Amino acid sequence: MNRPPYPPGPGRPPGGGPYPGPGGPVPPGRPGFGAPPPGYGVPPGYGAGAGPGPRPPYGAPLPPAGYPVGPRRPLPPLPPAGYYGRPPSSGGGGAAIAVVVALFVFGMVSALVVFATMADRDSDSTTAYGTTPSYTYPSTTSETTTAATTSANPTTSESLSASRTALAGPTTTVASGPTPVAATANNPLFANQNNGLINVRCDLPGWAASSTVATAFFNAASTCLGKMWQPMLRLQNLPFHAPKVVAPTHASDLSSPCSSSGNYAAFFCGANDTIYMPLDHIQTDVYGDRWYVYLEVFAHEYGHHVQSLTGIMDQQAQQREDLGDDSDKGLELSRRLELEAQCFAGMFVGSSIYVGLFTNDQAVFMQKDQYTRGDESQATDMHDHGIGQHYGDWFVNVGEKYNRVWRCNTWNAPSGDVS
Repeated sequence: MNRPPYPPGPGRPPGGGPYPGPGGPVPPGRPGFGAPPPGYGVPPGYGAGAGPGPRPPYGAPLPPAGYPVGPRRPLPPLPPAGYYGRPPSSGGGGAAIAVVVALFVFGMVSALVVFATMADRDSDSTTAYGTTPSYTYPSTTSETTTAATTSANPTTSESLSASRTALAGPTTTVASGPTPVAATANNPLFANQNNGLINVRCDLPGWAASSTVATAFFNAASTCLGKMWQPMLRLQNLPFHAPKVVAPTHASDLSSPCSSSGNYAAFFCGANDTIYMPLDHIQTDVYGDRWYVYLEVFAHEYGHHVQSLTGIMDQQAQQREDLGDDSDKGLELSRRLELEAQCFAGMFVGSSIYVGLFTNDQAVFMQKDQYTRGDESQATDMHDHGIGQHYGDWFVNVGEKYNRVWRCNTWNAPSGDVS
């Protein structure tokens, strides 16, 4: 997609204040997202930022009890696949051996099922996606532009203090043979309102603007994101496997079955299930050693991978083709897909803030950056990603704030919230 960078000077997206979504005021004529389900969303005792009314200013003290302050508690080890949240057995030694044997057998069967699913998908992926489209992440012009866009950003204390609770456990084990479901709004991914990303602190190597180091960095990020997404997908009987990652020094060095042109930052190709992160397009010359900016871009593209795994992307592509790729309705479907990926990326950042992967300053920088990447910041009339206000709002005020996947269901949102 031809997505030139944002030109400096006049034309930047105007400030909009807090997003009219969960936890924020709703301007006249704009429907909100409704209250969070009981036990989730903004926790009791948060104070002035809990509902409509003035938000605490940036720099205000952290809210009282309910959020960890100081050293983070170590995370427990990840549970075996398929048994997340189930209590340990209270039986004796014989029972323990039986459980170990059962888990081993279950693991072997699951591995065979995943392998078969991957083989089947690889065999017909070209048929499902063809060579287009590629799902891109918009670029920006300069670090100055990114840092200066503050008016559209929500209050920092609200964003960084929102509830980030762990994924609730299932009541039953999953069935074997998970497969994608060709559905958008009614996709099983959104069926459980308790589902969010489990809180895993990523173990990432150091960053450097070289293809070898960047590839290792993004592969580690992919492993971490997989640990966060896989339990949720399995609970909903949806398949999972990791995407491939390519991070060449120059975009001109890459070869992909998907066509992608212009000043995009990164893109996901469904034809070969690969995330492309060319270093010259993710603007390492602009962002320098700010590895967290590249990580937020990668999390967006990983969101497209999740859409591919679940069947959302196939269904959207078919519907858009039926309506006309460049028709008003076709472009709206594109925006819904992109803004949903934004929301998924925000879930990752919100969970990672909770476990201390990012500092407060890094989190604020990423929030501001989101509002600079909207359609109006690109020298094109292709309105396929969403205006800067919405591009930032779905990331910050929905995904990052709540970490609940059902809230990222852009397919149910009014057209005015995905413009």
